[in-house]
Amino acid sequence: MAKISFARLREAVYFRLWRGLAGRKASSGSVTFCIAHFNAPDFLGVTLHAIRRHYHDARIIVADASSAWPEFCAAKSICSRYGTELHPLLDCHRHTGLLNYMFRKITTPLAVFLDQDCVLLESLDPLLQKMAEGILLAGPRDEMWITHPNACALYPKLRNGRLRINPQFVHASLMVVNIGQVRRWIGRQPFRWEPAWGPHPLERYYGFTERVRRKAPHAILDLDSQHTGYGMGTVYLHGGRPLAYHNWFSGQVYGQHGKMEGILDADWLRAEMKRFLDDYWNERVDFKLASTMREIGGRANH
Repeated sequence: MAKISFARLREAVYFRLWRGLAGRKASSGSVTFCIAHFNAPDFLGVTLHAIRRHYHDARIIVADASSAWPEFCAAKSICSRYGTELHPLLDCHRHTGLLNYMFRKITTPLAVFLDQDCVLLESLDPLLQKMAEGILLAGPRDEMWITHPNACALYPKLRNGRLRINPQFVHASLMVVNIGQVRRWIGRQPFRWEPAWGPHPLERYYGFTERVRRKAPHAILDLDSQHTGYGMGTVYLHGGRPLAYHNWFSGQVYGQHGKMEGILDADWLRAEMKRFLDDYWNERVDFKLASTMREIGGRANH
């Protein structure tokens, strides 16, 4: 364990030295993509590939603070392949800390925060254009409905239920942010939940949604989601079209077996994740939604 800790410390120190010598990186274009990574380099590769299909020259920041050493090294190689900055941090940075860190590194007027397993199916330009219309934050409501027959057959007690029930907040798997408009008042740690607001809810990063809501409650654009035929994966919809696929649990299943949280089988989740990854690279993704939705999803992935 000491060897792994030393290796991570070395990476973090070398990175800070390199950043200090190289200076602040200037961003081309108008949007920066920010991804918090944890133990899922295979999915990270798909997410980066999908970004580059639509945004060839955009700056991409990947921050990693606590992946297992082999997974970190794999992520480092993948980031290099896709012209992506990997920022190695120390374990003191949890998810909310990584989001705050990346927010401070953004120099473009717009930003997209993604989970490592949130894959663009189409260009996000429709959401980016909403920023010019006064929207400050766009993203999916944080709720997970279990409705697809595949999962319901395996977990009948979960049929039409929800594993996440916080629709009043935007989930950080996909957050489009109008950086130019919020930076001047949102602070250096915008994702942190403030104690004055009461006990923090499920995710501390809900602080971002809460700050925007208190400042401009009509400037949040919520996206719908729909359960797919891949495990617990969902697609995020805008105007009835799927813009992104979110797999869920890609980092949590690392090294896990048996039941997770006493409900979901880790091996099944891992197998479903692998099935999606195989289908993506072989251009045969089928979300098995309603026919019109499936056709749109198929075109988005081919």
